[in-house]
Amino acid sequence: MKFDAKKIFVNPYTISVVAALLILFALYKCTFSWLDSYTNHGQEIVVPDLSGMTPLEASQILAKQSLKYEVVDSVFMKGKSLGAIVEQTPQPGEKIKADRTVYLIVNSSSIRKVMLPDVHEFSLRQAESMINSVGLKVDSVVYIPNEYKDLVQYVKQNKLELQPGSRIPEGSSVTLYVGRGLSNETLEVVSFRKLNEEQAIQKAHTAFLNIGKVIYDEKPKDDAEKALFFVYKQVPATGTSINVGGSVDLYLSKDPSVLESPEVIYYNPNEPDDTSADTDDIFK
Repeated sequence: MKFDAKKIFVNPYTISVVAALLILFALYKCTFSWLDSYTNHGQEIVVPDLSGMTPLEASQILAKQSLKYEVVDSVFMKGKSLGAIVEQTPQPGEKIKADRTVYLIVNSSSIRKVMLPDVHEFSLRQAESMINSVGLKVDSVVYIPNEYKDLVQYVKQNKLELQPGSRIPEGSSVTLYVGRGLSNETLEVVSFRKLNEEQAIQKAHTAFLNIGKVIYDEKPKDDAEKALFFVYKQVPATGTSINVGGSVDLYLSKDPSVLESPEVIYYNPNEPDDTSADTDDIFK
């Protein structure tokens, strides 16, 4: 029997099978072509670092790289610029496809306000701790004639008296007015040598003093670098008699060579000279 190929190819069943296979193949190619186009196969974009930018600034950078963005949350972070991006997903340096979305968390555009605690007639140490605990700072202490010695009488900000419960911007500073008794007392200035500004302020308040001018030999770039600067000189000098609540000016540097010069210390001639004191104790 002679094989007739023509009959096979004109057979309706064969034609149907071939047509179905061709359609499936065409669909396969179209589908993968579309997916390849949709996912930008083989094209990856490195996610830029958007921290510190505003969403508008970030959108301009992302648009140039065919990326989108969406702000998903707003928080308040002290020390960060208002309205600036503080977190992103995906992270900087990750690789993603074009047309993907970068999700952003931004710092609040307004400073959060906190409630001033009632520190009336608390000790300076207690009051300062309470104020610090709510995100405020004590930048100075004023000692006033008052029978309630060493107790806080009132709180001021920009010369305006604040009432307990007043809402003021988080991170702002206040001044405490503390009773010093009814006599005009004096005390000896303590040493602030080797302390940074924050440590010096804390020690000054403990010693019933205030910090006056703070002079850096070069301007710190930020708070982190500021903490590296230390006191190498103070006016008045250590040991000088000063009224309670008086101010001491500080000079700061981060150059250790400035400590090669010994600290200037004033010795009261009416006090016995303790020659047995360890010289190193002067610098502690």
